[in-house]
Amino acid sequence: MKTRTVVLSGLTSLLFGLSVSAALAQTPAERAAAPAQAQSAGQPDSHGNIGAPGAAPAVAPPPPPAAHACLQLHNGTAVFNFDVTFDPNTTNFPVTGGTVTGTICQASQWQITGGHLGPGLAITATRPAGNSCATQLTVAGNFANPSSYTGTYGFPGTGFQQHTLFLGYQKSSCP
Repeated sequence: MKTRTVVLSGLTSLLFGLSVSAALAQTPAERAAAPAQAQSAGQPDSHGNIGAPGAAPAVAPPPPPAAHACLQLHNGTAVFNFDVTFDPNTTNFPVTGGTVTGTICQASQWQITGGHLGPGLAITATRPAGNSCATQLTVAGNFANPSSYTGTYGFPGTGFQQHTLFLGYQKSSCP
C-alpha cells in the first residue's frame, strides 16, 4: 500500500508539474483567451460558469464596485476622517478616491487623489487653492496592531507624527 501511495503521489506531482509548465509557456494573449477556451470546452471559466462545447462564451459580469474603508488619523486635537475608495482586486489595494472630514482646515473641500492601503498606508489628498489652508496632504504609515498605522502626515514643508486607526470596510458611513 505504501508503494502505491508513493507512486500515485509521484504521478500526481508529475502531472501537476506538466500542467503548470504548459500554463507558464503560454503567451499573455493565449492566457487571456484561456477562460473563453475553457468555457467552450465545457470547463468552468474564472467565474465558475460552464458553457456547452461550441457555445458562445458568456458575457463577463461588470467589474464590482470599488470598495470603501474608513480610517481616522490622530495627532492630539487634529483628527482627520478618511472615507477611502480602493480597488479590491489588486494587492496593496490602490486608493482611487475618497473624502476627508474632521478638524482639517476647510474639511469639505478635500478630495483623496491616490495612495494605497495594505501593509503600508499612503494617502494623498488635495483641495482647491484659496483661504489660508494648505492645498496638499500626504499621509504615510506602517501597519501596527491593533488595526492601525503609525507614521507621519504633512502639508508641503511640514511633517507631523500620526496614528491612524482602521475603522472597517464597507461601512454605511465613516465618521
